[in-house]
Amino acid sequence: MDRLAENEIVKQFTIEVRSFKWPYRPTSIAMTRFLGQDTFGRWLGIMRGDPWWSVDHSLAGVFIHSFVKLVPDDTFWTACFNPSNPIVDVDIVLPVQWIDCVLEEVDLELDILRSAEGHVFVRDQEAFDRVREQWNMPDTIAIQAETACALIRRQVEDRTEPFGTVGREWLTRFLADTDAP
Repeated sequence: MDRLAENEIVKQFTIEVRSFKWPYRPTSIAMTRFLGQDTFGRWLGIMRGDPWWSVDHSLAGVFIHSFVKLVPDDTFWTACFNPSNPIVDVDIVLPVQWIDCVLEEVDLELDILRSAEGHVFVRDQEAFDRVREQWNMPDTIAIQAETACALIRRQVEDRTEPFGTVGREWLTRFLADTDAP
């Protein structure tokens, strides 16, 4: 199959992403493009201007920038690679659930961000602590989330793949294939 035909198929293969907050409170829905899969997981693409919806299916907004999202299997994280700050944004989540072409992701508040200048930090520790208390998050889940956060932060700082060149390469190909800014 030639590259153009392959790209047309990819553009037509969509994944619905249903987002939740702990414990399983729905927050939003977005449609993404399935880009492919590698040893790190499945890669999805979102273009600038793509809409996202509230749980009542009313239009909530549009994405300001194009980006790619890595969805590994059986981990407590997913990652977005952006063309502008933060260039890496890792969400600490429950292991994702796939139901056919639907991805369900439960956000546990913690985020690891890397700026274009290379600064890495954790965002929303206070929100995680508050949600843990308010919504009675079991210690086993909280410990796994905090452990994943510490491990992934080190990997993002060290640029361990996919946080080195792999994510940027997927983003570059997606932007080139879609002519997305």
